[in-house]
Order: sequence, then structure tokens, then C-alpha cells
Amino acid sequence: MPTYLAFWPGCIRTGSVCLLFSLLLFLNACKREAISTQNDNDYAPIEMGRYWVYEIQDERYSLSDSPVMSTYYLKETIAEQVSATQGGKTYKLIRYKRNRLSDAWKADSIWTIQQWPDKLIRTENNTAFVKLTFPIASNSAWNQNEYNALPASVYRYNQIGESYDKYANTVQVISKQNDSTAISLNRQFMVYGYQTGLIYKESTALAYCQSSPSCIGKGQIASGYRQRWELLESGKE
Repeated sequence: MPTYLAFWPGCIRTGSVCLLFSLLLFLNACKREAISTQNDNDYAPIEMGRYWVYEIQDERYSLSDSPVMSTYYLKETIAEQVSATQGGKTYKLIRYKRNRLSDAWKADSIWTIQQWPDKLIRTENNTAFVKLTFPIASNSAWNQNEYNALPASVYRYNQIGESYDKYANTVQVISKQNDSTAISLNRQFMVYGYQTGLIYKESTALAYCQSSPSCIGKGQIASGYRQRWELLESGKE
């Protein structure tokens, strides 16, 4: 592990000030080294029996109807491995849904998740999305729609190794197409916790009212949606 003690110019003259400065450099170097040697795949740990429970808040807007707000719960569980080729592994992702915490889980859908040395791919309703790429680095950018027919959608990493809510070590994934104007708001934002997986997700696509001068620039929603996922529980069954 690197040390920086006694190598700052003027150490002999500044005494305790130098020692404090050198100690801070030393601790920061240790932190960087700890982060750099961890397994980036553990930001999305994939193994049979692992599960996540999310509270999902969903908002839907249209020009013709009143806003529709709903809250429900989703459980995702890694089931059996279905294939393994060239270092990649594919698992079934069993999904359950309930409207209230007191309700029994009901089967919702079966997706797949693929973990490769350089990427994580989720196939959702027969559409494959590249959710993460490895190694995790601030200058990384990728097309989430590389393996489907949708238009390119570029994502990048942000705030690597920083704390988020109660999680000490996280990485944020944000869309390069995020924008906020007087006309619309588009926001795609995800947070992954180390050795936990996805802990928060927000997907927003809103169009603001432009039909009359009285509503322009007021942030009045005309149409679109906003959905937030928040992790309530995770573990291994």
C-alpha cells in the first residue's frame, strides 16, 4: 500500500501540519486502492437465489384524462442458470408483483439476465438492454440499445464509489440524453450499491403544456410518465 509520509516538501519545518497533511494523503490513497481492487461485477451481483424487493411509484399523464398515480411492489429473483458460453452466464429472472405489502406475491413475468466479463444485459419483454459495462470508469459510455432495434440511447457512469442514501459505496448510471427545458423533462437515472445491486431507479419523460400562453413555462404537465423504484429489501433465499 502506498505511503506519502515524509515526502511533502517542507515537512521538517512544518512539523505537525506536515504530518496531518501526509496522513490525509495516505488515507485517501488507501481509499482509492480499495475501490480500484474490488470486483465491479459486485455492483450487480448475480447468483441463484438472490432477490430484490422494490416499491414502485408510477405516474401517468395524458391530455384527455386525469393523472393516474399508483404504488405497487415488485420482487425479482434469480432462478436457474440457463446457459453459459465464452465466459458469459444467463439466468432466468422471475418477477412477482403485489399491490400492497400485505398481499401475497403473484407471478408477473420471466425475463433473463446475462452477466459477461465486460457487461450486464437484461432482456425485458424480449428486448435486450445493456445495463452496465465493466470495468466501471468515469469515462465509460455505452449504447444501452446495442442489442436491440431501438434508437441509440447512450449512458455513462457518475459519482463512482460515493455514498447514496444509506449505502456507502455506489455508482450512478445516467442517460446522456437527460434534459430539462420549458417544453419537456427527460431523466433516466439509476443507482447501484456495491454487493447489493440496483437500489434506485427513476425514469421520467414529461411534456409540459404548450396549448395556451397561460400555461407556457409554468411546468404544467400535459402528458408523459414518471416512475421511481426504491429498494426495500434484498438477500438470498
